Amino acid sequence: MQASTLAALKELALQCARSAGELSLKRMKEPFTVEYKTSASDLVTAVDKEVEKHVISMILKRFPDHGILGEESTFAQDPAQYETLWVIDPIDGTTNYVHQQINFSVSIAVYHKGEGLVGVVYDPSRDELFYAVKGEGAYLNGRPLHLDRIVSLEEALLCTSVFWNKRAEQMGIDLIVKKLAGKVRGMRLLGSAALEMAYVAAGRLDGYVSLSLNAWDFGAGRILVEEAGGRVTTMTGTPLPYNEKSSVMACNPTFYEELQQYLHVAENTQTD
Repeated sequence: MQASTLAALKELALQCARSAGELSLKRMKEPFTVEYKTSASDLVTAVDKEVEKHVISMILKRFPDHGILGEESTFAQDPAQYETLWVIDPIDGTTNYVHQQINFSVSIAVYHKGEGLVGVVYDPSRDELFYAVKGEGAYLNGRPLHLDRIVSLEEALLCTSVFWNKRAEQMGIDLIVKKLAGKVRGMRLLGSAALEMAYVAAGRLDGYVSLSLNAWDFGAGRILVEEAGGRVTTMTGTPLPYNEKSSVMACNPTFYEELQQYLHVAENTQTD
């Protein structure tokens, strides 16, 4: 892809993220409806849908031949038929948006033939813009992000949503991660996968583990972590897909093997 096209994708992704963030903050001050998706803990608001439609409109106005894979499924066409795909979550952390009005984010990624080109995660409540372009590094509000600190597993501050995942309980993985919590320095949960992965890229967290995320949850965060020098794979160490659900393990590279080995050994022990 030409440098000029890549630059245009980056600029549009940044514009979309900021505009979506501003709209979400504006709507937060007004009454809005909240609905259940699959359960009382799986929420969607009218704002989610409005923001996604707003972002899609901005993208297609500039690139009408691009596809969209969005959480709220407001794009009418089949995303699989497009070479260039925008993977977006208009409000990642909707429950936080409804209850706390912090710790939510806009996540926007651009993939071309399955290769991650641009990743943007915007936290409008703190006005923090994390972004990365393939081969050009990762940034927070213009400041370069580099994961160059040496971290051992026992020194790591990790983040996970596994404790509350029913599938994880069924597979026994919640117990594995509980054991992991006793080995590392600490565990956190923010409630926004995109923001949590952005924090890994920024070094605020050393690692993130999740059993089952949708593509729009990790699409931008993956690019951020990789461009900051981190490692991102599935929990079993295989490459992440870009357009379907997957487990995710993102971390500082200095303890990636140690974390991967621990999860593997613990999983085998649990299975036995």
